[in-house]
Amino acid sequence: MQQGAAFFSFRMDKFICIYFYLSFWYNNKEVTPMPALQSAKYSNSRRGRWHIVQSLFFIFVFSLAVFFFLHSPVFSVKEITVTGNKQLGQEEVVTLAGLNKGVNIFKANLIQAKDRVAVHPLVMQVEISRDFPSTIIIDITERKAIGLVPDRGWFIVVSEDGCYLARVSSLSSINLPIITGVTPGSVGPGQRIPGEKLKAALDYLNATPLNIRAAISEINVSDLNNIRIFTMDKAEVRFGDTARIKEKIQLYQEVISQQYQESIQYIDISYKGNPVIKFIERPRQEKEQQP
Repeated sequence: MQQGAAFFSFRMDKFICIYFYLSFWYNNKEVTPMPALQSAKYSNSRRGRWHIVQSLFFIFVFSLAVFFFLHSPVFSVKEITVTGNKQLGQEEVVTLAGLNKGVNIFKANLIQAKDRVAVHPLVMQVEISRDFPSTIIIDITERKAIGLVPDRGWFIVVSEDGCYLARVSSLSSINLPIITGVTPGSVGPGQRIPGEKLKAALDYLNATPLNIRAAISEINVSDLNNIRIFTMDKAEVRFGDTARIKEKIQLYQEVISQQYQESIQYIDISYKGNPVIKFIERPRQEKEQQP
């Protein structure tokens, strides 16, 4: 800040000296004697011209002062802040944006930087702004993974809005439901996977609370009139079609909150009314031993 003030003051001193020199010269230069009437007219004309010169000079000086001030070290970028990132690192986002410290904050191309960040598959939305005098803020909204789509021996990680995030070969460190019955086609990272089947699966998964979604191992949408999920306990839940999704999820929550002693084989919520629950039959010996 002190460097910028000194830089600005140095140039202003020069222009003030020039102004006083011109004023002294103009007011003290010799003129040819003339009659009183002509002298008065000449004097008024001379003052008018001098006022114009003064106005133009001050406009010129002010414009230069603003120019030098805006290009002074005060407005050099000293900090680039990234907010909203949980999966992407700050350095990765800054590098992707192509922004560097030290450049003039007004010369930083924020539109180009925004376009560069937006192409990353994990980025759903990005906003880049200036925080004067020397900070640039990159605020991103990341996509969240919600499921896995099998694809020729691999698994495509899919976001909540149906975008291709990544492709993995192992599920050892990923706890996401597998979405079966979907053909992803020839899509790449950052692209949206088309099709009604994936949309149906996402509608159900997005409507399911996180704690219940964590217990889902698979959602099968091969038949859009017979959508089913399978839990980690190997129970089957039959949802039917895509009508009344929120109502069906609510019924499913009520059923599993009962904590039945018997293991559930399937729950049928495909029709209106009370859910149909079928329990796994225990072997006859266990029934006979039960008091």
